[in-house]
Amino acid sequence: MSVNQTIIYVVDDDPAVLHSTRFLLESEGYRVEGFASGHDLLAAFPGPSPGCIILDHVMPDLDGLEVFRRLREVDRHAPVVLITGHPSPTIRMRAREAGVPVIEKPLALEILLGLLSAGGAPPGGGGAAVTARCRRAARHGSSRARRLARNGPRRSVTEHGARFPRSG
Repeated sequence: MSVNQTIIYVVDDDPAVLHSTRFLLESEGYRVEGFASGHDLLAAFPGPSPGCIILDHVMPDLDGLEVFRRLREVDRHAPVVLITGHPSPTIRMRAREAGVPVIEKPLALEILLGLLSAGGAPPGGGGAAVTARCRRAARHGSSRARRLARNGPRRSVTEHGARFPRSG
């Protein structure tokens, strides 16, 4: 398995989700940096970076869309994917207006990897390729996620990093 030097930043205040998502992405060959809060990411974010940010929406202090707004002050082009267990119509509308795709928890493995790898291409495609895929996902967000969700069996990220069938 080739290792991609592009960093995928994962931000989630739930340690189980953070660990599982990190485990999943690392097992697929991605380099991952995990953060327990938006403040932690903002403090460590190096500025313009060829990578992707997977950002939980519901967190204490700063919600995901506020972290996204603040990231735009540092890096106008950082690709972001918003994840939430509570995708209300208001959150979806605000995310769509900001150009951020939304993925519902529990995370469907194929949707998350599809946004990062454009249909299963190996992650060793280089930083520019991952960044371009994340930017395309940001432009096509919800429709791309729905299309990926319809195709094939879905597996979800669990708190132990295992892959189990997801019903529904």
